[in-house]
Amino acid sequence: MSFTRTTTRGEAIQLGSDPKGENFLYANGKTVIIRNFANPTIATEYTGHSAHATVARYSPSGYYVASGDIHGNVRIWDVTQEENILKNEVKVISGKISDIAWDSESKRLIAVGSGKERYGRAFLFDTGSSVGEISGHTKPINSVSIRQQRPFRAATASDDFSGVKFSPDGERLVSVGSDKKVFLYDGKTGSKVLCLSDIVADDSHKGTIFAVSWSPDSKQLLTSSGDKTAKIWDIESQKVVQTFCFSDTIDDQQVGNIWQGENIISLSLSGDINYLDTKSPSPVKVVKGHQKAITAFTRSEDSTLFTGSYDGLGGNSHTNSVTQLSSQGNKVVSVGMDDTVRMIDVDVKSFSTPVVPTGALPKGVAVTENKIIIATINDIQLISNDKCISNIKVSSPPGAIAINPTSTEIAVGCEDQKVRIYKLNEDKFEEQGDKLSSGRGAITAIAYSPNGSLLAVGDSQGKIYVYDTGSKEVKISEWCFHTARIYSIAWSPDSLHLVSGSLDTNIYVWSVEKPSSRIAIKGAHQVSVSGVTFLDNNTVSSVGQDACLKTWALQHP
Repeated sequence: MSFTRTTTRGEAIQLGSDPKGENFLYANGKTVIIRNFANPTIATEYTGHSAHATVARYSPSGYYVASGDIHGNVRIWDVTQEENILKNEVKVISGKISDIAWDSESKRLIAVGSGKERYGRAFLFDTGSSVGEISGHTKPINSVSIRQQRPFRAATASDDFSGVKFSPDGERLVSVGSDKKVFLYDGKTGSKVLCLSDIVADDSHKGTIFAVSWSPDSKQLLTSSGDKTAKIWDIESQKVVQTFCFSDTIDDQQVGNIWQGENIISLSLSGDINYLDTKSPSPVKVVKGHQKAITAFTRSEDSTLFTGSYDGLGGNSHTNSVTQLSSQGNKVVSVGMDDTVRMIDVDVKSFSTPVVPTGALPKGVAVTENKIIIATINDIQLISNDKCISNIKVSSPPGAIAINPTSTEIAVGCEDQKVRIYKLNEDKFEEQGDKLSSGRGAITAIAYSPNGSLLAVGDSQGKIYVYDTGSKEVKISEWCFHTARIYSIAWSPDSLHLVSGSLDTNIYVWSVEKPSSRIAIKGAHQVSVSGVTFLDNNTVSSVGQDACLKTWALQHP
């Protein structure tokens, strides 16, 4: 599952689609995401940009995508092959690329935005040679469209205009903007034909119109507005034939849209992707996702995956980033940088009450059938019946915590490179004499195997040790192929494999029976891998700082 489009209040967002009407695409961070209309969980990503990407457009041939970034670069890459081979990279302007348009022959492009010396340029896709200058504007250009029939025409819009679009048949040009109006022009001459908003003043938008799209037959328009509505306009009757209403919150301002074939989508400021139907005034489907880095990850007993970030579930949610998630059976518990413990109702997928304060920053959480154990930077706390009933100070700040599923043994990894072992006795912590100290860096991840016989420990140097929980002796010490901090480790259900995710962007799957054998997934996520888990013995899921959730099918050697 990919992240949704990053949005900025007051800014129009450009969405693109392939000519076959099977996929749509958008940019987020340094990534371009291509998603399937019918099943948006099917997604691929392009990560070739070194700066934040802003817009992406398919060529009419469907063979290439042109994507722009905040540094004024346009990259043209192949979408017919899995490798996404780069065809060309062109420096168009000195600032952000706001929009891109292809001609009908898939040979020429116009890219526009906010440069210093110029605001746009027309060029050939294969050589980058200039085929025209964009002049006349004195402010950044927000939108561009090319008429797909000869004689070719191009329209650009800046300042108060949010978007311009030629109709598929080339007969009309439409513009929308902050004046809440929809203007139609002749597609060949550019002369004004009429203002739809003036004709239907009572039914027009009451806020800035951020996006406009034509129906495939050029007979209707889709507009999305800051008044939290989207509308379909019929050109022949000059009327609004459908109004889609969203909530009254700022998050449901509509800032982008696309109409491709039978697929109609409007984008909310929150990043929600709303699927629309001309016969329904409300969205028929809403695709949600993180817009920011995923910081926590767990799987519930029914295989529901929960991810934590700065945005997410409704209800009595955290006021800051989620630090960690943990689950036991049908119970999911989260801790956050707001120094609280919160419970998630798995059935309704929402935070429930009450909220338990921790008094210090929580670094980890472990859950048993009826108790919650929290590791903060100062102590370890036992929470039961929605309150802290016991705690014990730790001489070194904890970084990770886990509880043995077959006993009351608790392992706490600390910044002094040691793992301290505790046991629960009548709701009291009893520190054992054992201190596991084979690590070479601060302990950052820790996990007991499902059968309780092994304890895996990951540290800030990228090293993983596996201990025998009975003898407390090191059983495996050669898992050292990560080059940076281990963020997450998890065991397979059969306790024979361990998966690890790291700051180095890589995922490794390790074998207990063959310690020298491993499966490497290089560059699994941009920036870093923040969470991993097994779905079954042969399938792994992961999340990362790129706000993506990915699933990997394993082939064990």
